[in-house]
Amino acid sequence: MSHMKRVGVILCSKSKQDYTCSVREMYDCSISFKARRIFMDLAYDEWYVNTTSKGFMNPSMTIEPYDSWYIQEARMMKGNIVTEEMIDEWIDKLKHQFPNRDEIQLDCHLSLPYYNRLKEIFPHCRYIKPNQNFTVTAWRYHDATEMLLQGKSLDECIDFIESPWVKPRPKETDKWFYHVSGDKYFGKAWDLSKKYSIDNGSCYGLSMGTNPITYGWVIDESLVKHIYTTKMGQYRLPKEISRRLRDGNPYKKRDGLREALEALEIILL
Repeated sequence: MSHMKRVGVILCSKSKQDYTCSVREMYDCSISFKARRIFMDLAYDEWYVNTTSKGFMNPSMTIEPYDSWYIQEARMMKGNIVTEEMIDEWIDKLKHQFPNRDEIQLDCHLSLPYYNRLKEIFPHCRYIKPNQNFTVTAWRYHDATEMLLQGKSLDECIDFIESPWVKPRPKETDKWFYHVSGDKYFGKAWDLSKKYSIDNGSCYGLSMGTNPITYGWVIDESLVKHIYTTKMGQYRLPKEISRRLRDGNPYKKRDGLREALEALEIILL
C-alpha cells in the first residue's frame, strides 16, 4: 500500500462552539476531540472530520452549530439516532467525494459502527481501536503526537494508541489505620469497612494512598492531630496536607491534559 494516499478521519463531537467557525475550532471545546485533532494535524497530510449529515469535512471549512445525530446510542452518546435513509445518503456523499477509494488507505479514528459502514466502500480501511477510558485515549493521542515529534513512524504511534491500558494496582498489605477518636485498627480495607460499617471503596482508596482521609481515618498517625470537622460534620485534613499526600502518591490519576495539549500546540505553531 506504499503507493496509496493515506487519509485519516476522526469523529465530530457533541460538544460544540455556539458560533460559526472552522470545523477544527467547532469541536475543540471537547478535550477528546482536541487531542485527536492535534495528532491528525501532524500525522496526516489529508484528514477529515466525519459527521453523518455532512460527510467527511475538511478541518478548515466553515460550518455553523447544529444538532448532533448518532449512528448508535451509547452511554456517552444519547440523542438523535440516524435512520438507514440518512446513512445511505451519507454513504452516497462519500462515494461522490472519493471516487478513487481503491487508491486510499483510510485510517478510521472513530467509533466501530462508522468503521463497519466505511469498510463497505473503502477497500483499504483500518479501524484504530480506542481504549475504553476516554481520558486514557485522549492522553494516548497526546503522547503519540510527542512520539511523532521524536521521529516515530505513524504506524508506531497507532500501535501505541491501540495498546491496552492496564491500570496499576499494587497488592494491598495489612497496615494500621488511625481514627480521630483515638481508635486504631490493624488489617486491610475490607475488614475495616465491615467492622465500622463504612464504604469499602473509600477505605481501599485510603489504604492505597489515593484518599488522604476517609470517615476520620488516616494511615499516618501523625496526621490525626490535623483532622478537623466541617459544619456538616465531615472529617477533613487541611487542603495543603491533602494536596501534598495526593501529589506524592505514585498511582495518582494523570491530570493536566488540557494544559499539556495547549503546550503541544505552541510547539507545533
